[in-house]
Formats: sequence, C-alpha cells, structure tokens
Amino acid sequence: MGFALKRLQQALRARMDGALAEFGLTSPQYAVLALLAENPGISNAELARRSFVTPPTMIRIIAALAEAGLIVREDRSPASRARPVELTPEGRARLTEAAEHVQRLEDTLTAHAGPHREVIMAWLRASADDLTAHRDDTG
Repeated sequence: MGFALKRLQQALRARMDGALAEFGLTSPQYAVLALLAENPGISNAELARRSFVTPPTMIRIIAALAEAGLIVREDRSPASRARPVELTPEGRARLTEAAEHVQRLEDTLTAHAGPHREVIMAWLRASADDLTAHRDDTG
C-alpha cells in the first residue's frame, strides 16, 4: 500500500511540475504562493512545515520567488527576527493562472475516487495522523 501511495505521489508531482513549468514554477514554489495567498504573513518555518520541505530549502524557495518578483520580503522590524513575506501582484496573477492547471490534476484524482472520495480522504487523514502520532512505534 505504501508503494502505491508513493507511486501516486511521484506521478502527481511529475505532472504538477510539468504543468507548472509553463509558469516558471516548481511544485514547492506553487505551494508557497498558495499558502501565502491563504495565510498572509505566515512564517518561513510554518511555510516549510506546510510545504514539506526543510527550513534551509524554504529559504532558497523564498529567495527564488523574490528574485522572480513573485513575492516581496519586508524589512525586519526591530522587535522581530522574522521578515514577513507577501505576494506581489505578479505573484498573485501567476498563482491564479497556474491554479487552473493544478485544479485539473485535482479533478483527475477526484474522478478516480468516484463516490468514495470522502471515505478515501478520511482514511488518508486518519492514517497520516496515526502514523505521525506513533512515530517511535516499530511494530
């Protein structure tokens, strides 16, 4: 079962990267843009957690997106070490364009789930929660 899930994840990632390349984005960069759109001011650490990348990788993603003009990093306030990150108008436009292609991939997954979608989603969430809660268990 784990192998089948990993195969699905890799196939989805390959298709997403292929679709997003047209917009000059990778899947992790798209995830960051989408997270920033939904959660303005989210921390880099939280972006990393929700994007399933390490904090050093997130720093590189943020730098690349800033260099491309898709996000802007505010100056640090004297009271904080964090540099808030926001989407630029170009970043918001690129996200909107790319989201249509990503949604088509989501629609493909949903179509294959058929009427069992909610059951499958509940199983995936419960399994992930259980495996996360019992990381130290080997049996």
